[in-house]
Amino acid sequence: MQSREFKVKSAEINLAVKTWGNDSDTPILALHGWQDNAATFDRLIPQIPDYYWIVPDLPGHGLSEHRGKGAEYTIWSYCAEIIALADQLGLEKFTLLGHSMGGGIANLLAAVFPERIEKLILLDVIGTITTPANNSLEQLSMGLKHRTRQALRKPGVYSSLDEAINARARKGVTAEAAALLGVRGIAQSEAGYYWQHDQRLTQKNLLSMCDEQLLPFLRAITCPVLLITSTQAVQREDAIKLRVAEIKNIHVENLPGGHHQHLDGDVDTIAGLVRTFLN
Repeated sequence: MQSREFKVKSAEINLAVKTWGNDSDTPILALHGWQDNAATFDRLIPQIPDYYWIVPDLPGHGLSEHRGKGAEYTIWSYCAEIIALADQLGLEKFTLLGHSMGGGIANLLAAVFPERIEKLILLDVIGTITTPANNSLEQLSMGLKHRTRQALRKPGVYSSLDEAINARARKGVTAEAAALLGVRGIAQSEAGYYWQHDQRLTQKNLLSMCDEQLLPFLRAITCPVLLITSTQAVQREDAIKLRVAEIKNIHVENLPGGHHQHLDGDVDTIAGLVRTFLN
């Protein structure tokens, strides 16, 4: 499968988009995780041909534009931008695949637009990050104080490309996986190499949904769902089970591996599960 690249305006953001396959095939929108980029699927997608894969760098990530001054990176703003992208590309109905934060976005979109989402594939995530309602006051207080008292940190600068890759690898992926992400994620200046995602992504959310707010979104999903979790999942096992119970038509597979298993784990097995589900 050959990939190609283009830029498209989604809502108010210029997104870098990578595609695989032919636009006459069944479309699948694939959404990457927090501080990753479209390259996170570079090992998985070539093993699942005969579909039109559309993989954007989300706003503030990879080669896509950063949001304007004063803007926040909330999960609902990503939802608005992704549905605007689908509209721009003329996607009336499509499948969604999402990893981590991208899966959270996909969860919400499948609930809000059930008439447009044909299938939903979730990689090591179900639902979104939530905060107990009783902790909302503390979360907002800490978030606002952090923004007013601490200057936004600058990206780390490294003397070589390898140093930048190794810095990402220390955060939980293999060096080979970090190098793939670095193709879209690392930029160079006179000072050296740096990861070019928007540094506002490192700030904590001012507010998050609580579980009581999330559950109606899970119950509203009507399309078939494939959830592939890992033995090192970032979500608690009990939380996963509670959320799975809220979705009507879901199949769950648990594989040994880490949070980025679709990139640096048993990619062959994951690709086989996705192919079977799509067919």
